[in-house]
Amino acid sequence: MKRKLSRILLAAGVILVLSLCLPWTLIGKMPDRNKVRKYVPDAPVQAPDQDEWTFSADRVVGDHASEYVEAFGNVSLSLGEDQLRADFARYYQATGWVFLKGNVRAHWGGDFLQADEGEFDLNNMTGWLKNGKLFMAKPHIYVEAERVGKSVGDSYTFKNAKVTACSGEKPAWSVSTAKGDINLDGRIRLYHSAFRIKDVPVFYWPYMVLPGRGDRQSGFLMPYMSNSDKLGLQVNLPYYWVINDEMDATFYQNYMSKRGYMQGFEFRHTEDSSSRGMWQADFLNDNIRAVNESDEWSKYRDDGLTRKNRDRWWVRGKYDGWLGSPQWKLKVDLDLVSDQNYLRDFQDGPTGFEDTRDEFLDVFGRDIDNKDSLLRSNKFYVSRSWDRFGVVALTQYEQNLAYRNGNNPSSEDPTVQILPELNAYAWQQSLGAGFEGAMDAKYDYFHREYGDSGHRAILSPELKYPMKSRFLTVIPSVSMQETAYSLTNREDVGDLEVSDTGSREDVIDTTKIKDGFQTRTLWTGGFTAFSEMTRTFSLDEAPKADPGLAGTSRWTRLKNAIIPRVEYTYTNTPSDQEELPYFDTDDREDGRNEVTYSLTSVLDRRRDSVVLSPGSNGEPVAKVARDYLDFLRFRVQQSYDIREARRNDERDRYERRPFSDVMAELRVKPARFVDILTRNWFSPYLSGMTQSENSIRLYKDGLGEISMGYDFLQSLDEYQRTRDDDLSVIKFGAKWEIDEAVTLGAKYRHDFMSGDDLERTLYLDWAAECYTLHFSYTQKPGDNRFAVGFDLLTF
Repeated sequence: MKRKLSRILLAAGVILVLSLCLPWTLIGKMPDRNKVRKYVPDAPVQAPDQDEWTFSADRVVGDHASEYVEAFGNVSLSLGEDQLRADFARYYQATGWVFLKGNVRAHWGGDFLQADEGEFDLNNMTGWLKNGKLFMAKPHIYVEAERVGKSVGDSYTFKNAKVTACSGEKPAWSVSTAKGDINLDGRIRLYHSAFRIKDVPVFYWPYMVLPGRGDRQSGFLMPYMSNSDKLGLQVNLPYYWVINDEMDATFYQNYMSKRGYMQGFEFRHTEDSSSRGMWQADFLNDNIRAVNESDEWSKYRDDGLTRKNRDRWWVRGKYDGWLGSPQWKLKVDLDLVSDQNYLRDFQDGPTGFEDTRDEFLDVFGRDIDNKDSLLRSNKFYVSRSWDRFGVVALTQYEQNLAYRNGNNPSSEDPTVQILPELNAYAWQQSLGAGFEGAMDAKYDYFHREYGDSGHRAILSPELKYPMKSRFLTVIPSVSMQETAYSLTNREDVGDLEVSDTGSREDVIDTTKIKDGFQTRTLWTGGFTAFSEMTRTFSLDEAPKADPGLAGTSRWTRLKNAIIPRVEYTYTNTPSDQEELPYFDTDDREDGRNEVTYSLTSVLDRRRDSVVLSPGSNGEPVAKVARDYLDFLRFRVQQSYDIREARRNDERDRYERRPFSDVMAELRVKPARFVDILTRNWFSPYLSGMTQSENSIRLYKDGLGEISMGYDFLQSLDEYQRTRDDDLSVIKFGAKWEIDEAVTLGAKYRHDFMSGDDLERTLYLDWAAECYTLHFSYTQKPGDNRFAVGFDLLTF
């Protein structure tokens, strides 16, 4: 036991040393995720200004015939934005060389230099500084050296130097080096260096590279470190590789003391302004596996699945681009994983589920399936739109994790794959004589390993006749849906469990399904009628355009809009549907005979504010500016089901309940820092609330934010709907920006049904001038995690 503990401690020590030291060998710089590859067309190269140097001083000695000219007091040489200043200067007229001494200051190409003395060649802008200081605004680096040499372009060399991104005599961190250089791309190379904290040496490193100018530079990124019950000590050390202007990649070296070594990879590319792709993969030979359910973490049990595999992986990616022509839009979603527990085991960190999900939403605006889902969706999507028409092609593969790793035979997997789907649309458009029409056509080929496979085609034309008057708008409509089926493989699998069928069925009896060609016809008719009534109220006089009232604002008008709406829909109930194949929810239709009515009220305010703007003579001029805000929206809605009111089926078990829940929605936003939203569903039969969604958010830049949410679902057993589980979850969030550098935050989620705390998180962010620190501690059921993140190069 002691020997095993010693090996673990030794491995942890080696990883920690490498994490702290190895990144300094070659530090990379990675841009913001959503700015990884933003295509920018090549800009024309502008020729530099060819003006001559201008020269001034308090006193000048020499003339045009002299070998050199000497200047004393407030010496200044300038060429455009480049400037040299000193107490004394000697300028050699034949060579263009200048010697400077005493309070030497230079502003050169955006860099600032200061020294006791120096020499420069004004023709090619090269030279040297003695006891010099160099400040590079981009990337915000200070260099203080015994000697600083400036080469052609923005490149420098230095000896016996101190390099840091922090200001002050005793910087928070610095690197002392015997010699170093800054090349044209801004990369800073240091030789025989010592990393210091508050001028105290911490470790020596023979060679290191710091990133310089530019958003993208190859090298090691700052490590991610954490410790948790599930994974143990974790150190993730990324290496960032700039392949070219349109491509880059990151390699993640991820060590976990309890699980082993995981190798991660991420590849990003942007070929043009319409294309971007992000692909990620992680691989692990896990030290832990669950042969039986009892070996699983307690929260994973009772699902009837085990995890016998050690080889674990997750491959995912998204792509937005075009196919053949920019008018043909292409979207790709990839999400494949080794087992049902992978995403629950590896939720956190730079390659975890949460960060990956946030990246995809931020960059592509598309989500991935929840970490608890047994189905992982993969799609290949091509579309083209014209003014009046559009086409879409789709191929979709659903990975069902319940049929992997020996849990269930893959030959009995009933998951439906779409190979392919073709859609054609005629957008709603005028047909003449006041009529409007639209049409959808869809073809699918569905494939199953176990169960029916075959073709399905749907044709859906729709006709509308809008009628408008001063007080009312009525839009009658009629549509038809003709569906045709042809099976290529008929396989009786008994009872097929399904969900969200659009009917009360949750099991399909496949023994009743017939082979061969079949059709189904649905007719839908109805109307939509709505009106809008508005009234505007005067609240106060607008303030006068007086400079003395600048900053004054008041609500001056209030408009109330009330919108009643009624919708009626009738759809026939087809006979013998149980004989049709079942591929998705479109294949079962119970019919509809329903009226939905709603009332919406909107309050909109006008605010008049006195603001100052520059006048024609440069003096500030006062004027009154106006802005508008829908600060309150209230909506109430209910439906009446005529079919349910006439139902005779299962009357002994379920009473008729034709009225749906009353949905009441309220959104209040009285100011730009307050947002309140609540939706509640009340049953007229249960005399209570059956569902609720609530959120409150208060926020202010520079101060922080407070948020609270509550979600509630009641289990139900009615003829029209069934819900097996209750849900009652409350969540709190808070972020306090203590000052410009320190932010303190917390998250809390609690499940009242189980009595468990789902999450308790406390985090601290410290963003100083030249470094950032992140600390977080999270408690979730079955796991506690402490994480540390830092970045010394925050420019």
